Amino acid sequence: MTFSRRRFLQVAGLGAAAVIGAPAPLRAQGKGKVRLAYLQLGWAATEIIHKEDLLGKRGWQAEYSIVPGSPVPLLNQLTSKNVDAIDMSFALAAKAFEDGAPLKVTGVATAVLGAIVARAGAGLSRVEDLKGRKVAAIVGTSTFFDIRALTLKGYGVDLQKDAQIVTATAPPDMVTLLGKGDVDAIIAWQPITDQVVLRGQGVYLAKQIDLWRKATGRPSGFPVHVCYLVHNDFLGKHPAIAGDINDAQRDAVDVWYNRPERAMEIVAEVTKLFSFECYGDHR
Repeated sequence: MTFSRRRFLQVAGLGAAAVIGAPAPLRAQGKGKVRLAYLQLGWAATEIIHKEDLLGKRGWQAEYSIVPGSPVPLLNQLTSKNVDAIDMSFALAAKAFEDGAPLKVTGVATAVLGAIVARAGAGLSRVEDLKGRKVAAIVGTSTFFDIRALTLKGYGVDLQKDAQIVTATAPPDMVTLLGKGDVDAIIAWQPITDQVVLRGQGVYLAKQIDLWRKATGRPSGFPVHVCYLVHNDFLGKHPAIAGDINDAQRDAVDVWYNRPERAMEIVAEVTKLFSFECYGDHR
């Protein structure tokens, strides 16, 4: 059976509501071991859930694992039942759902976080100026595919054809290329984009949220970029995990805004991308 993305959203919402809305005694039963894996590059503040053990504080024996690189291996860890829950790109989650993967969306984490950052002094002021210029990107990531699709629809610019894409393997590679002047722009995501801009190495050419609004014609609203997925088998046995992950995510956001030094310390430790001293005001 093939599911549309709209159907995925409907089923995801109903499933999350049904689990989270379960009676308190049912949700409290069966707490035990849970294995939560997340992407190293810092999508959704899951690293704060890990380092503050926010699931442990809710009665779980939590095992956390950090997965480097692209999100695909992380998704494979869930479908193969090597872990019980993950954070994941909503686009990849939808594709997995369409393919019949045994997973459920139990909550949403963040809106889109990507951006096109131009090198300071590169003479770029519009998206259209990227034609013929060198742009560093990690081809294969959901952010690259999404920004490419949005710039094509919103501006008629196909980044993969109209620009010269320089393939990078990790965000620090893009920062290095930009700093050396080897590329004119990068396609990246938080926190690396703010890092580059705050250091004066680059300027925002277009943020992903603005590209989305331009392409869709919607002046407001936020598309979901990252969600939490739980394997069907684990969720069936431990329905309380859905609400507890969402509560842990809420507490992680509270740490981000109310204990910024601790949040930056955790993010720097996990992502290896920056130190909070040079990051500036993250809010």
